[in-house]
Amino acid sequence: MGDYDFYSYNSNKGAAVAFVVLFALLSFALIAAVIVYSRRSKAVCDVWDSSSRGNYEQVRKYPIGKLVGAYIPLLVGGLVELAGYIGRAASAWNQDKMGPYIVQTVLLLIAPTLYAATIYMLFGRLAHLLFAEKIMIMPARWNTLIFVLGDVASLLMQAAGGGMMAGEDSRKAGSDIVTVGLFVQIAFFGLFIINEFIFYFKVYKIESDIPRRTNTWRALNLTLLVNSFLILIRSIVRAIEFIEGYSGYIEGHEWFLYVFDALQMFLLLVSFLITMPLNNIFKIQEESVVAQLHLANTRAGVVVKEEDSDDIFDDGNELKPEV
Repeated sequence: MGDYDFYSYNSNKGAAVAFVVLFALLSFALIAAVIVYSRRSKAVCDVWDSSSRGNYEQVRKYPIGKLVGAYIPLLVGGLVELAGYIGRAASAWNQDKMGPYIVQTVLLLIAPTLYAATIYMLFGRLAHLLFAEKIMIMPARWNTLIFVLGDVASLLMQAAGGGMMAGEDSRKAGSDIVTVGLFVQIAFFGLFIINEFIFYFKVYKIESDIPRRTNTWRALNLTLLVNSFLILIRSIVRAIEFIEGYSGYIEGHEWFLYVFDALQMFLLLVSFLITMPLNNIFKIQEESVVAQLHLANTRAGVVVKEEDSDDIFDDGNELKPEV
């Protein structure tokens, strides 16, 4: 590579190592949390399946595997982020080596697109469980797919551009491709955030009574909204970085990467982890099923006791008496 410099500063070794540790702890903690709450929810669903009482077979619900699937991009993204900062640390010790530079450039660019996929998928499942697809901006049938495809397009452009940036001759072209990818991500996230706001304020106007009988969805929607803003801000700053180019102010100051990328994505994972016990998609499905059964019993003329009105199931394990 001759005298070509990958960085316009001396990369901070301590900061890179610190985020290796932080993302390692967060990633494995999130994997454990998803396993724990999915297993708990599966146990509840197994009881419901075996009981075969009420209208359980007709209620709207997802297989547990499909709910777990919504979290997979988030978990993979955390591991990608971890690998990216391992590459960043290796690159800090070998700033003239192409390999570590390419690894950290590409992986740190694409990790947030994986987080975005989880946000889109969780929102789609949330709307379905609340019978609220009608207030989606996109057609309900294609809403999640359209956002995920936009996310994949952004990921591919950022990955391709990031790889090209290792070459002195192709750095400008690679930077331009990354910039386009980031703007695709910004556009889709802007539209998605608008969709989330519309959803939050219009959900009580739909015909279904399910949203009024559940509580957890509000907290999850807020978590998704906050994390959408974190990714949006990160993407805007990084887009400005690539527009400015190698000689720009952001490219010349490493702290921008840690404040507007590493820290933002760290907070995103932290928010998912600390809110998991309160607003995971498994709990939302359980609340939706209970609300659907209550409404079905009411329509069928079954008397539901007042004290049982908010929870047809006792501790999530046994069916309460229907009469």
